[in-house]
Amino acid sequence: MPGDADLDEALVDDLLIDAPIVQRTPRQIAWMRFKKNKVGVISACVASFFILIAYLAPVITRILGLSNTKTYPEALDGFAMPIGASGGISSVHPLGVEPGAGRDLLALMLYGSRISFTVAIITSVASIGLGMLIGISTGYFRGKVDAVVGRISDFLLSFPSTFMILALILPMTQRIEALGIAKDNGARIIVLILFFVFFGWMGFARLIRSQAFSMRERDFVMAAQALGASSFRIITKELLPNLWPTAIVFLSISLPGYLAAESVFSFLGVGVQAPASTFGLVLADAVSYWRDDPAYLIIPSLYLITIVLSLNLFGDALRDALDPKASPS
Repeated sequence: MPGDADLDEALVDDLLIDAPIVQRTPRQIAWMRFKKNKVGVISACVASFFILIAYLAPVITRILGLSNTKTYPEALDGFAMPIGASGGISSVHPLGVEPGAGRDLLALMLYGSRISFTVAIITSVASIGLGMLIGISTGYFRGKVDAVVGRISDFLLSFPSTFMILALILPMTQRIEALGIAKDNGARIIVLILFFVFFGWMGFARLIRSQAFSMRERDFVMAAQALGASSFRIITKELLPNLWPTAIVFLSISLPGYLAAESVFSFLGVGVQAPASTFGLVLADAVSYWRDDPAYLIIPSLYLITIVLSLNLFGDALRDALDPKASPS
């Protein structure tokens, strides 16, 4: 009946009027979006778990009674191969043991992932910080600053970075050792980080430059300029807060990339060297045993794949959550 329809519309209008309007900050909206992405939440938990156990490696190995340097000959047969078809997996050695030397594989993975995570985190933060600084400067000031930095980035992008690192890492490591800054693997880690940052800031700087270039013409920036705000205040108070979401997303995406890059260079023999362990060193050693002990290759590979995949999925979910065009509900 028409009267009932009018009554229902009136009740809906009353409910809409009486319902309180909840104001949410951009951070709260992003968190609500992220919580609804089940894949992203699970990936974040998995990535956090692997990072946590990596930096708690000394505690975990002490609790389990394991060591990344101690050998376990009792877990090897007469041919120096792990006892059993599963790579020596047992209650004592949850991931098995290393063929030949007989070191515990779980301890090697925990300590190796700690080195890899350290390189990836430091490199990601440093390259993003440098790219943010250069990108905002070129996008806001434009002119000669933009032209000079643009040509420098073009010049660096033209270099085959992988071959440059392979060619220069040894003399650079020797130089670091000669200066007394670090020795052996410490010097190699420093050189890797320096090279990764040196060749890694250009892409992010260009992205930030384009966004800063666009924001420079926005009303809030022009209003700040009209009020006499300095360039430093405009950059730090107006531009930088609007660029943090991009930096956070780029950080989550670059972490697995640098993690894999460190593993590749260690695999090629120009990164961290034995007796230390990283994903690359373990995989390089596993290549020699993959026919006789396939578990020694499969387990570290799955370990690395799980970490990289979870970080990538987390980065995708974070990007969707911070997307201003997405639905806030």
